[in-house]
Amino acid sequence: MPLAPHTSCAYARPAISKLECQPHHKPHTRWWLWLLPLALLLASASAITSAADLPKIIYVRPVPNNDDVLLQQGTSGVNNAAKIYRMQASTLESVATRAGRQQQLDNAVRQGAKIVVLIGIEFKEILDNTARQAPQTRFLILEHCLANAAPNVTCITFRENEASYLAGMQAALASSAGKIGMIGAVNTPLRLQNSEAFMAGARAAKPGISIHETMWVEGAQPFNDPQRAEMLTKTMLGDGVDVIWAAAAASNSGVFKALTPQSRAKAIGSGVNQCIQAAGRVLDNVEVHADTAIVMAVGLLVNGSTAPRFDFGLKEGAVSLTALGLDAAYSECEILRQRPLLLKLREANKAIVSGTLKMD
Repeated sequence: MPLAPHTSCAYARPAISKLECQPHHKPHTRWWLWLLPLALLLASASAITSAADLPKIIYVRPVPNNDDVLLQQGTSGVNNAAKIYRMQASTLESVATRAGRQQQLDNAVRQGAKIVVLIGIEFKEILDNTARQAPQTRFLILEHCLANAAPNVTCITFRENEASYLAGMQAALASSAGKIGMIGAVNTPLRLQNSEAFMAGARAAKPGISIHETMWVEGAQPFNDPQRAEMLTKTMLGDGVDVIWAAAAASNSGVFKALTPQSRAKAIGSGVNQCIQAAGRVLDNVEVHADTAIVMAVGLLVNGSTAPRFDFGLKEGAVSLTALGLDAAYSECEILRQRPLLLKLREANKAIVSGTLKMD
């Protein structure tokens, strides 16, 4: 017995057309549901294909994954840039040898990277030759600029001296003994420039301040030698220093260890927020935001820039003091307890950004 015809007019909108009201058999009203899984599969395949077609941005680390904050920022910076500018991001970890780094650099080119991001002086000697052999790829290297570089190489530099100047002001104003100092990792032109800016800021804030000669960790592992940094800190404390800028990366933990409650001395950290790492012993930190710099640089390249160098500082948010950041209230930095001093730093920061305060 044939099924009775069924119409949907009883449920239709008042303006439904005659064509929509033609009788149809109920078993056939939902035939399109059989096509739904196929449609979803095709849509999924299309999404995968479009993702695979996105331009690639590849970050090549100089060493395997570790807790180096700057290198970790490289990964987050590349991932964030990929999301903003619709790219496909990946990270290649190198064996910690020249051959290992060259292999991953070649792999990035072989995989068709549009942009390759590098952090580390280890790439400085091998980058130029690779770049000249891959003119279709754009290379971004942080901090380490090449002389007479290939036209497809851009270096990112940081005006760390701006934040170093503020750190010097802070150290001088926070010192009750009237004597401050700095412990750095290695004496390079860049680190020396930061040391000089630190001293200039200190003298601008307090002309009569006594500044200990900068001490350098040096050695085989200057960025990761806490014992050496602890020894240098004890020397400074013995000389009457009561505020020390610890600018030696992972070696800083040695500086914090030497700052016992009996010494009553304080430190200014570096790289990231180290106030939480050494509660009560760290006033503030000079931070470098490599991830922010990478996102800005990629944006400039995507929009057609062929500049050989991008230079970022306080104005761009690529360097800063923790206490002047948006999340300062959660930093646990000791300087937040000294509001008058903090206000002076804010004014100085604003003046540097606007160009009214010259650090020379």
